Amino acid sequence: MTYRLQPVPETFFDLPAASEARAGSVAIFGAVYGTAYPGSIPDMSGISGPDAVRRAITEASVHVDHWDFDFDGPLLNDGALDVVDLGDVVTRHNDNAGNRAAIEAVTRYIRAAGAIPVLIGGDDSAAIPFMRGLSDVDTLHILQIDAHIDWRDWIGDETLGYSSTMRRASELPFVRSMTQVGIRAVGSARREEVETAKAWGSRLVTVRQVRASGAAEIADAIPRDGALLIHIDVDALDPSICPGVNAMSPGGLWLEEVTDLIAAAMTGRKLAGFSIVEFQPQADVNGMTATVVGRLICHVLGNLARKNGR
Repeated sequence: MTYRLQPVPETFFDLPAASEARAGSVAIFGAVYGTAYPGSIPDMSGISGPDAVRRAITEASVHVDHWDFDFDGPLLNDGALDVVDLGDVVTRHNDNAGNRAAIEAVTRYIRAAGAIPVLIGGDDSAAIPFMRGLSDVDTLHILQIDAHIDWRDWIGDETLGYSSTMRRASELPFVRSMTQVGIRAVGSARREEVETAKAWGSRLVTVRQVRASGAAEIADAIPRDGALLIHIDVDALDPSICPGVNAMSPGGLWLEEVTDLIAAAMTGRKLAGFSIVEFQPQADVNGMTATVVGRLICHVLGNLARKNGR
């Protein structure tokens, strides 16, 4: 075993804690660290990102069996979906290779158990081993919701950092398409990264294009064969509702735009996994970002409970 799962003091939405994934369930786990760039020392004073999300959504939602007006019924549809919280995979700020091995291993374990993995990051580098852990899927289509395209081949000597997530995803033989939604402003991408992404076949959709086309039209172009990975970097959302991010940029998607896109993408498709990253609790305001992250996870669970993505 190349990973260790650590129980957490408070589970997501007060759902059952578990040491093992169960067939047919959704298994939530956190990963605080991924691959840090040389010289970067994350500020992890205080509560971790995954724990902040767990606490915020539990406090905001009262009880999982209460009526959820976004779904016209209780979130998990009166027990139609089994969800467990496995806690956090143990990661360390100075162990890039070990972190990647642990995240990939626990993802593979969850998939082998017949469950759907849900990752709460960590920065976007945590998504690289998470995607690698989905290799049991023959055909994977990725919906990335992010302000940035993340197609850098390397920064410094590091090829597995958070600016390279989708570049590394494009190299996985089972990844057949990617739709990148919410792109805006300026990030690490230069002309060569944009041209490389387009040449590979990635579909880049800006915030303006989302509003011009609508969620249903964007999701309809995602292939329906194989399986779907939804990957969210929370800086895709407007900083007025998600201030606690690593790379804040004016503008962005609204919560309802993202939840509509999640619902449309999951309809008629099989979900292989869901990851949400780049929440920085030290930059949050009144737990706002943590609650939004938790609510986005809830929308994945609510749609699964209604058989939209199974």
